[in-house]
Amino acid sequence: MKGQPAWTAQSAVQAQPVPADQFLDDLAGPLAAVHAIGGTHFGRLAGAARHPTWCVYLHDRLNLYTTTAPDLATVAAALRRDLDRVNLDIEPRLLHHDLQPGHLVRTTGGLRFLLDWELAAFGDPISDRARLAVRLRLPSPQALPAHRATPADRQRLDLYWRLHLLADAALATDPAVRAHALSSLLAHPDRAL
Repeated sequence: MKGQPAWTAQSAVQAQPVPADQFLDDLAGPLAAVHAIGGTHFGRLAGAARHPTWCVYLHDRLNLYTTTAPDLATVAAALRRDLDRVNLDIEPRLLHHDLQPGHLVRTTGGLRFLLDWELAAFGDPISDRARLAVRLRLPSPQALPAHRATPADRQRLDLYWRLHLLADAALATDPAVRAHALSSLLAHPDRAL
């Protein structure tokens, strides 16, 4: 495998990325299996502090974003207030937290695998959907198909979508990703919960 990293999982499983037009349909099964896995804490899987609640983890993330990008402190403050208004009393579930085309592959036998688990965490599965909406550059997370979503689920989806946009605006290394996230955040300043 000269010229290719030895860790390339896609080569190891001899799989091809799922075409973008089939991505959402093919993602449902693997994602349900992932979200069925419970955890003992909230937050990142490896090398990170373990948080007793999902809310504490999200507040910690907001602190990181404002430390990295102090010019976004006002946006972060609004998100902090909204976090405290939403019921986030949930059981920790495994999250991929970097869902996007290219991270879902299909073998010639039809098996589907999620790749790139660097950002995996334990938390609210709705956060995975919000992150996907950000990665797909949807104008709203509500554009994703939802099954049996309650008003509380939709509220959390919107909150997490804004949190993921803030993460990209503060931390993205790609200037285009950062600019898109910032413009999306600023386009919805009135989106309070």
